[in-house]
Amino acid sequence: MLLRVSWIHDHGVVRLLLMIMLVGLAGCSLSMEHDPAETVTVKITGISEGSDRERVKENLEDCIQGVMHMMTSNASGSEMTVQVSPVTDVEKFVQGIKFGKVTEVQGRTIKVQFIK
Repeated sequence: MLLRVSWIHDHGVVRLLLMIMLVGLAGCSLSMEHDPAETVTVKITGISEGSDRERVKENLEDCIQGVMHMMTSNASGSEMTVQVSPVTDVEKFVQGIKFGKVTEVQGRTIKVQFIK
């Protein structure tokens, strides 16, 4: 079967779709929930602009270890919380944070003061 997808320009999206189709064909289940053993929670304070939040998410994507990843975020006022997985090495992940000052790391929770 020949499938032509001309509207998708991002090769990462194409790879993700192909992987999901292969997992489905293999009979495996694909969970859309974070695995707590491989998830970090990043709590960011001092961030209120949408453009800054996007920059934070881009930086966190660069810190992720692995081809496939999951990220969820929510924001309220000047605070933002992002859950990212998989992260196998929390210390290495923390070293990749470039958008602010890491103020605390407790287990798999990282607190960051945003710096413009």
